[in-house]
Amino acid sequence: MTNTVADFFNPIEQTKYIGIDNYSKIEYYLDALKVVSKLCDLSYYIVDYYKKSFYYVSLNPLFLSGYTQEEVLKLEFDFYPLCVPEDDLKLLYVLNEVGFKYFYELPIKRRKEAVISYDFRLKHKTNNSLLMINHKLTPLLLTDDGNIWMAICVVTLSSRKEPGDVHIVMQDDQSRFNFNIENKTFEVAQKNEGLTKREKEILKFIAIGDRIEVISKKLKITESTIKNHKTKIFEKLHANSAAEAVFYASKQNLI
Repeated sequence: MTNTVADFFNPIEQTKYIGIDNYSKIEYYLDALKVVSKLCDLSYYIVDYYKKSFYYVSLNPLFLSGYTQEEVLKLEFDFYPLCVPEDDLKLLYVLNEVGFKYFYELPIKRRKEAVISYDFRLKHKTNNSLLMINHKLTPLLLTDDGNIWMAICVVTLSSRKEPGDVHIVMQDDQSRFNFNIENKTFEVAQKNEGLTKREKEILKFIAIGDRIEVISKKLKITESTIKNHKTKIFEKLHANSAAEAVFYASKQNLI
């Protein structure tokens, strides 16, 4: 059976009515996000599940894939069949269905704590070049009865070679659930192996912005050794970038 864009919204429980006055709430979030985006050149977008559209798309070109901000907003979810390869798009449909099943099984008070992360490729409008990105999506606003209304998705480059690495992290207790594609379920992940003393040292230097050559001089070890430790740190923390590694480690009081 062939999926359509409408299938992105089929798992969503219908909300009867959200008035115009309620939309003023999102403007406070959006103003703050625009300021943050200017400071760190953040690529993100906001999904309005009530209107089944993009509420906002940032100007950062990473997600835009060669389109303008206005073009992506006008395309709405038709953007995905245009810019996502077929195999990756099939994965997104599955994740959407299973992810929202997980969301609705959560107690209402925990639903805003869920962050789903996954990697897939985007195809550029003009030259069809493919770029692997990481998406992290989390609820931004829920309705009074706990239904999803707005969600924010942050887009970053991924260092992975294949689409996938799908998992959910609950921000209140840092529990992680990995996606089992065969069973189409999220399963409790094994706890991260603790960082060694040396790995913690290196991650602390990374956190303050030191480059590999600087860390090498400070610790009096080779740059290749630093790189090996860095790879291990990323593996243990399931991180795609230095920023993610520092964030996850700090949340788990590892540094």
